[in-house]
Order: sequence, then C-alpha cells, then structure tokens
Amino acid sequence: MSASFNTARESENQYHQQFYKENKLFADGSWMSRPTPLVMELLERLQQYTPAPHVLDLACGVGRHAIPVAQKLEQGGKVVGVDLLEDAIDQLKQYADEYEVSDRIEGIVNDVEHYEIEPEQFDYMIATGCLEHVSSLEALHEVLARMQAGTRTGGIHFISMTSSVQQVDQHSGDVEEGNIELNLDTTQLLELLESEYEGWDIIAHKAVAQAIEENKDDQDIELQGNWVTFAASKQPPTHEPKRLRQDEQTG
Repeated sequence: MSASFNTARESENQYHQQFYKENKLFADGSWMSRPTPLVMELLERLQQYTPAPHVLDLACGVGRHAIPVAQKLEQGGKVVGVDLLEDAIDQLKQYADEYEVSDRIEGIVNDVEHYEIEPEQFDYMIATGCLEHVSSLEALHEVLARMQAGTRTGGIHFISMTSSVQQVDQHSGDVEEGNIELNLDTTQLLELLESEYEGWDIIAHKAVAQAIEENKDDQDIELQGNWVTFAASKQPPTHEPKRLRQDEQTG
C-alpha cells in the first residue's frame, strides 16, 4: 500500500476514535444523532416480504444504523456489524445492551476490504461512509462483487460515499485534495455504481454537494465534496417468452 493510503487510513482511524469518545450515539449535534432516513425506509420496504431479514452493516461504527435497524427486526432477524476499530465494536456491543437488542446484533472487528461474505447470506447491506476507505479502485470492485454475491434474491444494498473531496483550512483558507483513501470523481463514481449494478433495480442514484466542518490531524478544516447516495434491489432473472420471428408465426 502507498504511503498516502496509510497516512489517510491513520488519520481516519484517529478521527473516528476521538469522535466516538466525545459524542454519544443519538445525541443531538452530531452526524450520529439519527440514522439516515433512506436506510430505514429501505428496511421498511424490505420487511413487507422479509420481516426478519439478515442485515450486514459495513463500517458500522458504534451503531448509528445497526441499533435502529435491530430494533425493527422481528424474531429471527439479525444484524452483523463490521468495523476496523475494536473500540467501535466494543461500544456497539455496549449500546446494543443499552437499547436491549444484543440478541440481534453481532459485532465483528475486521477490515471491510478483506471481510469475507458468505454467498447469499444477507437480505440487506448497508455501507455508509465506508467504501471510499478501501485502498484502490480494484479493491472497490472486489468488495462490491462480494457484497452482491452475498445477497439473496430480492435483497437491497444501500451505499453512500463521499466523492470529489477537497479540504479547506479554516484559518488560512488553503485548499488541498481531501485526505481520504479513495477520492473518486463524482461522475466517475456514479457511472461505476450504475455499471456494477447492471441487472439490479436501481432505487436511488444521486449526488448532493456537502460541506462538513471537522477537526482532523489537529487542523480545523471544512471538507467539501459530493455525497453520493445509491440503492438497488437484486432482482430475480427475467424469463421473457421467446419472441417468434415473422416466418415462425402462424396466422
């Protein structure tokens, strides 16, 4: 791996570890104050025909999505949360106890880029602020392939990623490329996702400009870029009736 990847990864790890220490899950004033609305809407859609889905939350953190999703599951449903940070998984388990869903949540410490997903094990996969932290474009293709293979027919993927990221120093005004592992151009990312999910029913496919103030690497910065939201449902193969050529038709 390149030095720039390692630098970006270390920076992300330090930021999240500090953030989780200083902010309580679902408390007002942070991005953990509530789950992404579309994540919950897609779960409701899925539960119309799969009331107890198996859910995989990649880069789950301390449970922003895993906890509220688990609260909605009927008997037999479960959430597997995967995160690189051991501290995050420890807190996920503590929050699962606090919100009385520990029987429906499993926390796993692992790097999403290398996490093996068994074929057709899950009905719903959530990857929020996750896939831009893999090491390369090739790695992104590989993770998406494992996610798709691990999804049952009718299952749903929710993906959100930052793209075209730059960071602005709040004091000097200096602008530089965002310190993120895989900083894809927004148009490139949207086209990639559409291509990767050919044959799936695309539910959401959009990019929205965003600006977030953070303290990262002991600098007050504003991260600017586009937030890409993508969701798709794995459809069964279509079996269209054979179309007769004109010379085969009877009349």
